[in-house]
Amino acid sequence: MADLFIAWAPHNRRSQQLAAALGLELHFIHRLRYRSPFHAPVKYPLMAMETWRLLARARPEVVFVQNPPPLLPLVVLAFAARHPLRLVVDHHTAAFSRAWAWLGPLRPWIARRAAVNLVTNEHWQEVIQTWGGKSLILDDVPTRFPEREPYPLPAGQHVAVISSFAPDEPLEEVLGAARVLPEVHFHITGDVRRASAWLLQAAPSNVQFTGFLPDEQYFGLLRAVDAIVVLTTRDHTNQRGGCEGVWLGKPLVLSDWPALRRAFHGGAVFVRNTAMDIARGVREALERWGELSAGIHALQRERRVHWVKISACLRGVLERGHLLQENACARKGIETCTDRPISS
Repeated sequence: MADLFIAWAPHNRRSQQLAAALGLELHFIHRLRYRSPFHAPVKYPLMAMETWRLLARARPEVVFVQNPPPLLPLVVLAFAARHPLRLVVDHHTAAFSRAWAWLGPLRPWIARRAAVNLVTNEHWQEVIQTWGGKSLILDDVPTRFPEREPYPLPAGQHVAVISSFAPDEPLEEVLGAARVLPEVHFHITGDVRRASAWLLQAAPSNVQFTGFLPDEQYFGLLRAVDAIVVLTTRDHTNQRGGCEGVWLGKPLVLSDWPALRRAFHGGAVFVRNTAMDIARGVREALERWGELSAGIHALQRERRVHWVKISACLRGVLERGHLLQENACARKGIETCTDRPISS
């Protein structure tokens, strides 16, 4: 009987790392087009049926799920009404977006029914606690990315801008920063089919759109550049690109949000989302490369220590059905824990 990690997505590195670290059987369930509201009325019922069949076949004692979408933990809780299990919900920032507000009181209900809710920062932990749920902060899972295919770069200074062309990424301002720094090569990742034609045409000559890169080339690029830039206009967002940069030992340039300052307090330069300030941050990251690299390695050590504490709690859920009653279990702690499986 295997314990499961289920995500309704084609791929997610955080889910992959968390499942591997805890020895969970990982299932990415995905149908039709990803992040397409148009396909939602068809694909969600299909994924719900596949999830139910998986649960019926595996009969797990513990199920971790990635949220969003919150419909996935609802399916697991429905199954748990007849077949008790323990649910752990890994809430990404998008799980708290307005897009899911139509679920109303169901989101707090999910949080209360979970054995534990994983969140990425203190802000979302406070939200879960106001909903009456137990929570742990897990900003990152330590990982060692294997050596990948070398990514040849010409002589000079290079930065990678990690992007998926999402609405919260200030890419127009990145192009403005590149114009200010013509001597620096900017490599913007991500599937260019999601980019506007205007953005692609407006890029100066020192900007390269890499297109979607398979992991072998993607990590080759990140290892080859001098610094990594990851920007967002949304507060309370944990940046996966920033986490990748941490474990690759690369100085970071990040948007200046309080949550990001706390999560990446070593080895990063923080900038306003304007062309001039992004340019300032890139220049500073390149000039302070040695100092920032040392800060990143110190942050790696801190995150490994935190993971030891969090993983002990999570293994308590897996092995004994309850969270360890230790202060080390979380930065703010979980005052009460239950060893009752979820049932109707």
